[in-house]
Amino acid sequence: MLKTKISINLICVRITIYILHILILSFFSQYVFSQNPDSLKQVLKNVHHDTVRVKLLVELSDVCEIEEIDSYVNQALVICNKNLKNKSISQRERFLFFKYAGAALNNKGFISDQIGDTEKAIVYYELALKMQEFINDQKGMAYSLNNIAFIYDNKGDVPKSLEYMHKALKIQEAIQDKSGVAISFINIGNVLRAHGEESKAIDYFYKGLKMNEELQNNSHTAVALLNLGDVYYTKGDTANALKNFNKAIALYEKEGDEYGLAYALVNRGHIYKKQHQYDKALVIFENSLNMFEKQGDKAGVAKTMVNIVEVLLKQNNVSRASELAQKSLKISQELGYPLELKATSELLSKIYAKQGSYQKAYELHCLYKLMEDSVNRQENRKASIQKGFQYEYEKKSAEDSLRGVAERKVFSVKMQQEKTQRIALYIGIVLITFFSAFMYNRFRVTQKQKHIIESQKVEVEQQRELADNRRVIAEEQKYIIEQKQKEILDSIHYAKRIQQAMLTSEDYIANHFNADTFIFYQPKDIVSGDFYWALSHHDQFYISAADCTGHGVPGAFMSLLNISFLNGNVIERGFKNPAEILNEQRKEIIKALNPNGNENSKDGMDCALCAFDLKNSQLQFALSNNPLWLIRENELMEYKADKMPVGMYQEVQKDFTLHSINIQKGDCVYLLTDGYADQFGGDKGKKFKYKQLKDTLLANANKPMEEQKQILSQTINTWKGNLEQVDDILIIGVRV
Repeated sequence: MLKTKISINLICVRITIYILHILILSFFSQYVFSQNPDSLKQVLKNVHHDTVRVKLLVELSDVCEIEEIDSYVNQALVICNKNLKNKSISQRERFLFFKYAGAALNNKGFISDQIGDTEKAIVYYELALKMQEFINDQKGMAYSLNNIAFIYDNKGDVPKSLEYMHKALKIQEAIQDKSGVAISFINIGNVLRAHGEESKAIDYFYKGLKMNEELQNNSHTAVALLNLGDVYYTKGDTANALKNFNKAIALYEKEGDEYGLAYALVNRGHIYKKQHQYDKALVIFENSLNMFEKQGDKAGVAKTMVNIVEVLLKQNNVSRASELAQKSLKISQELGYPLELKATSELLSKIYAKQGSYQKAYELHCLYKLMEDSVNRQENRKASIQKGFQYEYEKKSAEDSLRGVAERKVFSVKMQQEKTQRIALYIGIVLITFFSAFMYNRFRVTQKQKHIIESQKVEVEQQRELADNRRVIAEEQKYIIEQKQKEILDSIHYAKRIQQAMLTSEDYIANHFNADTFIFYQPKDIVSGDFYWALSHHDQFYISAADCTGHGVPGAFMSLLNISFLNGNVIERGFKNPAEILNEQRKEIIKALNPNGNENSKDGMDCALCAFDLKNSQLQFALSNNPLWLIRENELMEYKADKMPVGMYQEVQKDFTLHSINIQKGDCVYLLTDGYADQFGGDKGKKFKYKQLKDTLLANANKPMEEQKQILSQTINTWKGNLEQVDDILIIGVRV
């Protein structure tokens, strides 16, 4: 009896803690949405619970300046990675960390899109989508699908853009997300209008306008008004166009939405330009340009510059028009947007013709014709019409499917009721049996044994039924586990594609590095904690072999962070010296993984980083726990590494040592991690060790690098035999 009481008390305590946790999350959620970035930063300093902290970081990345987003996103991803490695967290917490990781990756994609790296943006958006699909976060899935659709639309791939938008719309209608449905209507209408389907676009705009007015969503209502005004403007109805534009501007000013206001003002400027009020149009366009530049919106900057150039040409200000047109062309080429490239190249061709630069004018006219052919391609128009019909069909199919789901739910409820009735009947039978036994025991003592046997028989039947139920439950759990395992493996295989996309390709190395190389890369699991990185920059070629903490999914997560930090330190911060790069890399890792310095975190990486200056026959390098070997004239020289990781280190942290040597033609340089030497195998099941690896490299140093790679692969796989691979393996060879 005492044991039962303690168990009930323990359950009550756990329920109370869970409810308090939900209330805390709810409080901080409401608090977050009502604060500005400075208030959020202040709250973040005083919060230590990871679920609340990562939520604050994601919200900060939504409202902070663009140059701060990457830092908050990286911190959020680190927290999610750390907690997802913890098998003891609850199912709800695991769901939340996957959800926040998806939101953080969406913001990572937004940064890449803003700076013009659309291919990387798609990679981040698709990784976010995969995480959201894994936890069935349907609202997040719709958000990611729309982000991908916008990129394809800007690239001029209308069928692909509409495909993703309709996928998002189907999800939003299924979950009854009215706000999301309203936004999707406007987005689809915008794509259709931009590619000639104005009648269909108007239908979608009015649907979006009506829903947003019902929801009292001023910002999205303004978007619908803005798009309707565009349609009137295209048809030549400037009065109705200006009326809709002014309504949109009033709503944006009321909401304090400077981003939307910038686009609305551009449209008003078009009206003035059409009415030949060029001075008014120029003032409005320049105000919009300042807003777009302040927000870092390259697409908005490029489009607005085109408008200013058109006005300047009307005012015969050719010199300033030429300057802005060249800037707009450069930004449009970085973004790869055909519509902006078409408009800018056409204007710049006319400017060069006026200035007498006929060769340049001809080149820009050719670019204009190329972009015009791309934009006006008939396949886009046909695909947009087809998608409209396809959506109506799919919508009907979805409704039929939802009716089927509802019918199945009703059937399931009925079956559950019948099951409950059967259980109640069985319990009644058992009670009657025991009561009858008691009565017979009182009145007919001679039947005592008979009643005992009957009661035991009932108990046996109950035990058998209980065993059958347990068997059914076990089979169901086995099926669930198999399905979850399949989903996890699918996600990890997709993560492998993402990691492969982030690794420097061997084609890039071959095209930018004038040396014979090989990369022997053999991960232990599907994804790897070892990674290689290369970059041609500062008239040098950087190449690195690194071993992150852990392997598998946690190691791969670390490798993505380290690749991002290496690119930032060399490209954005301009560090040239390998030792300085590793020093800065260590600061970034500590800042991301242990910002408060109060955790015993040892996450980081071991790394060998080289900078080749083949023109001057110089090699600079810095080493963290991994050595560098150089073979010259059949002699192997080993350069020892600093015995400290690129990460948190309990002893006094010192700067990494910079090594600088002269290299000669025919020198072979080898960078490696510890996975090859630590592999068990052979006749006695021992480690391969560095001595045997050195002998293998010395014996084959004069052979072509590709042949050396094949020899290394055959040697280690023969040595390993049937034993499991114990670690990720990475060796990079360079012949000068």
